[in-house]
Amino acid sequence: MAPVVDGLEAQYAGKVSVRRIDANREGDLANRFGISAVPTYVMLDATGGVLGRTVGGNPDWLADQFQKAAGQ
Repeated sequence: MAPVVDGLEAQYAGKVSVRRIDANREGDLANRFGISAVPTYVMLDATGGVLGRTVGGNPDWLADQFQKAAGQ
């Protein structure tokens, strides 16, 4: 999934920010967002509110979420 995320990150540069966390090293953050499986993708708005989430590799969902987040 990394190539998909990297491509979307490049496509939406300046419109959508991507942050990757290591759930094992950043357990508090993982707990905050209810991450219990890897990979989990959480889409947040500018204030940190959860817009959507999915567990597992779903490139179509990610592309749709990036498009929505970019306001397109």
